[in-house]
Amino acid sequence: MEQTRQEQARRGGKATNVLGKETLEEIHADMEHLNLPSWVSRAPRHPGVSKRGKFTADQWRTFCTINLVFTLTRLWGSEPTDSRKRKMLDNFMDLVTAVKLANMQKMTPERIHQYEIHMRRYLETLIILYPGTTVTPYQHLALHFGVLLRQFGPTHGWRCFPFERYNYLLQQIPTNMKFGKSTIKLFNNMW
Repeated sequence: MEQTRQEQARRGGKATNVLGKETLEEIHADMEHLNLPSWVSRAPRHPGVSKRGKFTADQWRTFCTINLVFTLTRLWGSEPTDSRKRKMLDNFMDLVTAVKLANMQKMTPERIHQYEIHMRRYLETLIILYPGTTVTPYQHLALHFGVLLRQFGPTHGWRCFPFERYNYLLQQIPTNMKFGKSTIKLFNNMW
C-alpha cells in the first residue's frame, strides 16, 4: 500500500489512503460487534476490499454515518485538538452532520443554516487537510443545497431514491452488455 502511495506521489497523482490498514481493521472488528436496528441496512462486512463489490446508497449511509463515526470517534476522539487525526475526525464529523441535517424529515431555517455552516467548514478544512485535493462539482453543488431546502422543504419529498432503486434493479440484470428482447422480458418478469 505504501509503495502505491509513493508511486502516485512520483507521478503527480494524489494518494487515496486516508484511513490506513490498521484503522480499517478496527472498523471491521467494530462492525462485527455493533448491533444495528433491523430497519438499518448493514454495510458490507469488509469495506475497503475491492473484491467485495460496490456499496448501495443505504450501505454507504450506514458505513459513513454509523460505522465510521463509531470507530473513528473511539480511535481519534481523545487525540489532542491540534493533531492530524483529530482534525481529520472533526472534518469528517462536519460532513456527517451536514448530511444528517440535510436529510431530516422536518426542515427549519435554523437546520438549513447549520447545514450550510457544517458543509462550508467541511470543504474548507478538506482542502487544508488534504493538499492537492480539488473540490468536485458535487461538493460545490452541496454549498448551494440550502437554497433547495428553503425552496422545496425536506428532501424525502423530492429526492431520487425510487430512481436509485430502479437503477440498482437494472444493474442486477445479466445482459452481457447486450440489450434486447430477453432483457426486456426479464425486466417485465421482475414486477
